[in-house]
Amino acid sequence: MDDFGRFIKWMATALVAGIVLVCGFVTVVDPYRLHRLVERDGFNAIKPRPTRYLSEIKMAGARATQPKLFLMGNSRIDVGIDPDARPLAGPTYNLALPGTGVAASRQQWMMLTTDGVRPVTLLLGVEFFDFLADPVAADVPDQILPGGLARLRWKIDTVFSLDALLDAARTLLIQRDPYAATMSARGFNPLGDYLRAARDDGYHGFFQQRAMENARRFATAPRGIVLAGSDTSSDWRELGRLLDAAAGQGTAVELVIYPYHAQLMAMLEQTGLWPVFEEWKLRLLREVARVHQTHAQARITLWDFSGYGSLQCEHIPARGDLTATTWYWESGHFKASLGDVMLTRIFGGAAPAPPGFGVRLDDAGWQANRERIARERRACVASEPAMFRDAAAMVAEFRARRR
Repeated sequence: MDDFGRFIKWMATALVAGIVLVCGFVTVVDPYRLHRLVERDGFNAIKPRPTRYLSEIKMAGARATQPKLFLMGNSRIDVGIDPDARPLAGPTYNLALPGTGVAASRQQWMMLTTDGVRPVTLLLGVEFFDFLADPVAADVPDQILPGGLARLRWKIDTVFSLDALLDAARTLLIQRDPYAATMSARGFNPLGDYLRAARDDGYHGFFQQRAMENARRFATAPRGIVLAGSDTSSDWRELGRLLDAAAGQGTAVELVIYPYHAQLMAMLEQTGLWPVFEEWKLRLLREVARVHQTHAQARITLWDFSGYGSLQCEHIPARGDLTATTWYWESGHFKASLGDVMLTRIFGGAAPAPPGFGVRLDDAGWQANRERIARERRACVASEPAMFRDAAAMVAEFRARRR
């Protein structure tokens, strides 16, 4: 019995020691930048991109840094705007979440402001394709913010779990890997792993794969919800609620229409979505006007970065051409270099943005903006005719396969 008791004590001691060692190792290495006890170059300064709890980890980073400027949106903001790339008015944090819409941004806003984080400015990217929803879809109700143990469960999992242990080990291994999948201290995803693929295979494959996906997606997308002006779309309601909340707290909002590459814009034309795209912009204008009428102190600016200008009409490298692109990863996702130009247009800077890139959209300039895009399109067709022919061919091929 004494031997058995000693064995149990030994096992319990070993188990506790193992738990302490694992938790201590993960806490010190800090793969998710949650504890900030030690951050040393060559040891753990570079953090791996989280594959789980991304929203929670980003919001923990925002709480820790107390940003004056939030960057919100989907993957286009996540990989396209680097808070550390240029001086901004106060600390900035990239809260964008891939694969999410306005509802996720509003949920983030609710949780952070509930915790006392009060940003001066919100830069919010809005995704046209998120608003092409079923007009009879039910509205998304307000979510009850988690509290108590439910809010702490993910923190426990990021300290004591096999995944956390593996991520801590991965942190040590990537410190000298320029192509590692990482996330910066301010929430930015530099797509280092894409750089490796681009170096080895070029950018043609990125554009080709995305174009094929877009041909399928656009050809089958619903078209009525924007044109009908229905209030049943949850994305419109979520956007209105977020803008109202920001205006009520005195936060300035820079509302951004993304700078889609000319290839994607050409596919909007080929699939009949172009009129819907223009109607969507017009309704965004109406929504901004509504918020200004409701909140006298509202400060909301709608920026249209769409078009066919020299930046959006960037040449797509041919198959086998390993030339690096300057502005785009592929037709939907722009690089931080273009994000810097966007920030210059919105907030000012020493290097002015090219004329026509980034227009403050309002009723008075609506027609002039349409004419600008038409002029840019003619120039883009003249300089990159193959891009438009290929876009038409891919859409035609997809439609033929569907028959």
